[in-house]
Amino acid sequence: MFFEPIILIGLLLLLPLLAAGLLLVVRGNGGRKVVVISFGILIMLATVLLAAGYLVGDRWQGSFHYPIINYCLLAVDVIIGVYVLGKSIKHKKVLAGALAVAQMAGIIAFEFLIAPSVNIANDLYIDGLSVIMALVIGIIGSGICIYALGYMKEHECHAREKDPNCKDRRPTFFALMFLFLTAMFAIVFANNLAWMFCAWEITTVCSFALIGYTRTDEAINNSFRQIVMNQLGGLAFVIALILLGLQGVLELDVIIAHGSLGLLGLPIMLLAFAGITKAAQVPFQSWLLGAMVAPTPTSALLHSSTMVKAGVFMVIKLAPAFGWNVNGIAIMLIGGFTFLFCSAIAISQPNAKRVLAYSTVANLGLIVACAGVGTPEAVWAAIFLLIFHAVAKSLLFLCVGTAEHNIGSRDIEEMDNLFVRMPKLALLMALGILTMFIAPFGMLISKWATIVSLVETNNAVLLILLAFGSAVTFMFWAKWLGKLLAVAGNQTNVETKVNGSEWSTIGLMALLVVGLSVGFPFISQWVVVPYLLSNPQWASTSLEVISFDNLLIMAIIVVAVVLSFLIFARSTKNRTAPIYLSGVGVDFEKRTYLSSLSVETQASQRNWYMSGWFSEESMTPLANTCCITVITFGLVLSTLSIWGWSL
Repeated sequence: MFFEPIILIGLLLLLPLLAAGLLLVVRGNGGRKVVVISFGILIMLATVLLAAGYLVGDRWQGSFHYPIINYCLLAVDVIIGVYVLGKSIKHKKVLAGALAVAQMAGIIAFEFLIAPSVNIANDLYIDGLSVIMALVIGIIGSGICIYALGYMKEHECHAREKDPNCKDRRPTFFALMFLFLTAMFAIVFANNLAWMFCAWEITTVCSFALIGYTRTDEAINNSFRQIVMNQLGGLAFVIALILLGLQGVLELDVIIAHGSLGLLGLPIMLLAFAGITKAAQVPFQSWLLGAMVAPTPTSALLHSSTMVKAGVFMVIKLAPAFGWNVNGIAIMLIGGFTFLFCSAIAISQPNAKRVLAYSTVANLGLIVACAGVGTPEAVWAAIFLLIFHAVAKSLLFLCVGTAEHNIGSRDIEEMDNLFVRMPKLALLMALGILTMFIAPFGMLISKWATIVSLVETNNAVLLILLAFGSAVTFMFWAKWLGKLLAVAGNQTNVETKVNGSEWSTIGLMALLVVGLSVGFPFISQWVVVPYLLSNPQWASTSLEVISFDNLLIMAIIVVAVVLSFLIFARSTKNRTAPIYLSGVGVDFEKRTYLSSLSVETQASQRNWYMSGWFSEESMTPLANTCCITVITFGLVLSTLSIWGWSL
């Protein structure tokens, strides 16, 4: 290897941290652009270098244990708690302040009374899943930071139009974005759960600050909704640390190897609870929906490469301890209900960002359900769902953000003729939507693998949830795609206003979508399968969810589909034909005609949202009730297992 693993981990932790520090100092647009682009590229290269050495190969474990590190991390935990407490007092948010105090008290007690007596052999590790996550964070996360250069410049221009005296807060924004990346890298490489907790809380507080970035009442309220829900998960994490510390174990790999029986059952359930809160599973989905008030780069970062991915990463890591036990059943049901209900609610949403938000929560639910099943086949599907969701959803969020800046709306009904107004962007948006629900792209193939793995477990309940959830998923994606593909009338192309930094990242995400779909069989054969078989619980498994030959055929079809896309994109000289206006045409340009009542009417196309059946108001209470019941029973039964009771 060119570098020792500890050096590569150090690079990935320090590069974004250094960038964050510089961005707080650099105030000019030129300097900011140099820092963001140069450090973004360096972080990407560092993750690729890590992947070249450790993506395919044996797991690495190592120690970097010095007392000063623990004290520094404890200081960070306390600073975070004091910061949240101060904000809670300022905005009179009692619950957030109380949870911050409880968390601080718990982690201080743990560090001084319990942690010193626990021996930790390996603080850090590198395995296939951590490298996959590092690539997602480094490439997609850094790409979003670069995209934000152009987007936030326009965002600040709009803000100054409303208030000429408003302060330019972009230095803080970009510093938080890069700090987020540092924390995410720490989460995926930390084997020491006390270290992971510190990084876990940094992501929570960064998300809090980014959601409240605009400082409007709505933004502040939504940021506190996020912090309260994630503090509940953080408090569960602290309690898990205390329980595990009392048993003398704080290493994630050791906990997983022991399974979720007896004394470890409750701590593992608490860690999974922390994961589902961060992954915005029902009943905690509202914090992620509230994050939509933040600028688009924040939404894209939270939904694709950070925050929610930390939650599902935790649950996937714990998957070997799940299966047909109390914790596994609870996790798979929470994921299944989340997938079904949030997919259904997405049908009723005309706002493109809310459709993306609900579909994010739904797909994360599918990942969580797979992890809960706990078989290597199901975890294989979960890993690929994570990969393809990250790239496709980041592409869609960035496209919607750029479209909103240029057409003045994020409403799907305002995207009529987007292929005329923004042809390249519409094509890339269509590619992102196709990736989410059409074969042979990776997301649907991963869902097919989910079905295969569930059939083998004879889990009828999950199969029903998956079948109905997939059906409604098809509906909300198909009607949005139909909106994009419709071409009528002559309108002005406004695509010339899109900033170069936005195009560079959107193009990168599109290349990743295609490249990963084409490389699916090789990623499976050389990366994911070896990672799963390296786990002691699954070492003797003969793992082939979908055969290599079938995956290779799908990859070839992807190439054919993409070539068709490119040919379509180059067909610029099209004949414009008059529209059939269902009556006596009056004005072709304005698309008006005389109706049967001789009234001049404009021809339009509108989607069916079924808001009477699938509205948030009607579906959310039912979804919350189902998942709260499951969580309650899971925690109660896991607690009872301490005294020897088992399901």
